Amino acid sequence: MDPVHFTGKEVLDMAVRIEENGMRFYTDASKAAKSQQLKDLFSALAEEEASHIKTFLELKKALVGSGDSTGFDPYIEDAQQYLKSMADTEVFTNPEAGKDAARSLKSEEEAVILAIGMEKDSLLFYYELERMIRESDRKVIEALIDQEKEHVRKLTNLQKLLFGK
Repeated sequence: MDPVHFTGKEVLDMAVRIEENGMRFYTDASKAAKSQQLKDLFSALAEEEASHIKTFLELKKALVGSGDSTGFDPYIEDAQQYLKSMADTEVFTNPEAGKDAARSLKSEEEAVILAIGMEKDSLLFYYELERMIRESDRKVIEALIDQEKEHVRKLTNLQKLLFGK
């Protein structure tokens, strides 16, 4: 059986959903954090997610203008619900997770480690999607992966700077 193939537009819809969920996570975590440094860290990460959303929406706008926006499902409403469900079940699933995770953090180092893990989960999601996307839209998923790799690099550099690891 041939795997489902997504268009670049559909992948971007999922990416935006993941980034929106991540932004909510970091915003909630910032509100629940006890130290100012941790609040600032999570606030900056929320801003990074917002920046990713803007980038992905710009990519989507360019793709829609290209005339190749056919989907994998002829029932577009069902396809959108499927994509939303897929993004919600893979990464940043629970809107209360930010508050819960922030309450359970014991240190700022743990907060950075958690953020790195969340970004790596996003990368895994995009790598899996890369296997399903149509060849003509490969550049879209590659751009998404590059964005997420940069986020992991920034967090890893921050971890080294703050904690020497």
